[in-house]
Parts: sequence; C-alpha cells; structure tokens
Amino acid sequence: MPYKSFCFLILLSFLSSLCGEPDPFSKPFDNPVDDPGLPRVLIIGDSISIGYTPRVRKLLDGKANVHRPKTNCRWSAFGNENVLQWIGDEKWDLIHFNFGLWDWYGWSQENKSTPQTYATSLDGVVRKLKKSGARLIFAVTTPPCVGPERKVKVVITNERADEFNKAARAVMKKHGVLINDLYSVIGNDRAKYQRGENDVHYNEAGRDLLAAQVSKMILKGLKK
Repeated sequence: MPYKSFCFLILLSFLSSLCGEPDPFSKPFDNPVDDPGLPRVLIIGDSISIGYTPRVRKLLDGKANVHRPKTNCRWSAFGNENVLQWIGDEKWDLIHFNFGLWDWYGWSQENKSTPQTYATSLDGVVRKLKKSGARLIFAVTTPPCVGPERKVKVVITNERADEFNKAARAVMKKHGVLINDLYSVIGNDRAKYQRGENDVHYNEAGRDLLAAQVSKMILKGLKK
C-alpha cells in the first residue's frame, strides 16, 4: 500500500473514533418512544427550551418520557392559539411551559405584546393546559441580552423584563401553577452563559445549567 494511502486510512480511522456513535439525546425534536412505566412530560417553549430539551431528556433518562412540540412555540398569543394542538389527545403527567422572549422583543408580531396582553394570553394558555389534567410548571423567562438584540436592535431593560415577569407570576399564582424561576438561575451571569451581548441564546454551559434546573423542577413536580 502506498505510504500516502496508508496515512490517509490512519487519519480516517482516527477521525471516525472521535466521532463515535451519534448521541441519541442531541436532537430536540426527536421525541422518544415511550417507556410505558414512566411518566410523560411535555416541554413547551421557544428556542431557549429547544436548547435545553435534549439535555433534560438525558438527565431524566429512565425517569420520564420527555417530549416537546416539533416547533418553536414563539410568543404567548401564538401559544394560546396553538397549545391545544400541541397537547393533542394524549395523556400528560406534567407540562413545563414558557412564553416571554418573543413577547419582550416583538419578533414577527404585528401587534406587539404589553405586560397586560401577555397576561391575558398566558391566562388563556393556562386554562387550556389545565384541561389536560397534567401538573403544570411555568418557567419564568430567562434574562434579556445585555445589548441591542441582534435582529430587532432593541434593548430590554431589567425593569421592562420584570414588568412582564410580574404579570406572568400573577397569572400563575391565580391558577396555582408551580414556578420555575429560570430568570434568577441566570441572574447577573448573562455574560458568562449567553452567546454574546446581542444574543439571548445560551452557550453549552448555559444550556447545561438551565437543563439541570428544569430537570430538578420536573422531578419535584412529578412527586406532588
């Protein structure tokens, strides 16, 4: 065998060993084949939840069947229109849900959300979710990025985010919905965990942190 061909095969073998088997928990929209002996969990949310869903599945492997809609669930009014479709006619033991970032930044919306319209839409979402009979957990929206968001060039202040989050908390309190405070989990560490000062999304460490918190709260909710 020519020396160059031999070296190429060695390199190919080395690269293949690095790749290994594909991670079965790497794709957020690949919902599991249910283990009938485990509770069924549905995660509803935007791209932040899309980021942590595979990690939650991995952390709860053998403890829960973790599903999510095969879409970005966007803003609260969009959720209110579509949530019954996402629930379907299946039985859910627990639903962990969030809407918020799209409401804050107004992405793709002709009528921008206010804290008041946000609360109204969330109230509609909760009323529909309660029909499922599942235990409900609302995730308080993670913090805005530090600078102008890269698409709409808008800066959301902490005070503005608090207005929306307070509106959400009031709705959840009225309905007795358990709160998962992801806003506080990130807290003042946005620079450490977000991808950049103009990006609301999270790096690997940030996704791991959020997934750990979501998994902990799901287990807590399933015990009640």
